[in-house]
Amino acid sequence: MRLLDGLADPLLAPVLTLPPGAHVVQLACGTGGLSLALARRRADLRITAVDIDPGVLRIARAAAADEDLPVDFRAMSMAGLDFGDGSADAVISRMGLLMPGTAPFDLAAREAARILRPGGILSVATWTDLAASPYTGFGLPVLRRLLPEGAVPDFNQVFAASARPGALEGHLAAAGLVDVDASWFRWEAEYPSFEDWWAFDTGFGPLKALFDSLDDRQLAEARRAMTDDISVHRTESGGYRLPATCRLISARR
Repeated sequence: MRLLDGLADPLLAPVLTLPPGAHVVQLACGTGGLSLALARRRADLRITAVDIDPGVLRIARAAAADEDLPVDFRAMSMAGLDFGDGSADAVISRMGLLMPGTAPFDLAAREAARILRPGGILSVATWTDLAASPYTGFGLPVLRRLLPEGAVPDFNQVFAASARPGALEGHLAAAGLVDVDASWFRWEAEYPSFEDWWAFDTGFGPLKALFDSLDDRQLAEARRAMTDDISVHRTESGGYRLPATCRLISARR
């Protein structure tokens, strides 16, 4: 997940001052990159990372084992966290909210607030629209050019209400969190070659099935279109720096 590497430092900064043994829970952890980054920095913390997808958890566990990092990965829905009230010192999430198939943000906010102890920390990053992520910002326009009208799902509906600035903060405040602070964060995701970017954008997540549906002619046209679309972001070394924007949100219980 090269795309999200630039978010580790700002997301983890609020939790790095926790005392040894503090319990940190990552919601919708995917392949575990954020929790593994935290474990490299603070192996003395108790880190639990949850996701509803057993497949990504297998990848995460293997990565943790390779580096001997103390992260406990568990299969769990954000809509019903199997943790006691006030059992976590911090809750973190990196783009795990507001994605298709995850729990509604208001439910996830209430569960996060429930498991946080008084004074506990919340630190999350989330997309606010489809254009803000290179993954959808470049991938969706290419697919819409090549596929019949209506073949590309309206992913905008996921973001239309819940993701607008102010709505996320409102859900957290309604859940009982205080000192809610949100800001824009911009970074560049680096890809060493077009093939690295193409493999990610076409081989992962909700766009994969759409790219898989293209025939050979359409796939070749998609590659040409994508090459043109990201050419302005090409570096002198032949790689790419693709711009991304998200909302960083912190709060306390």
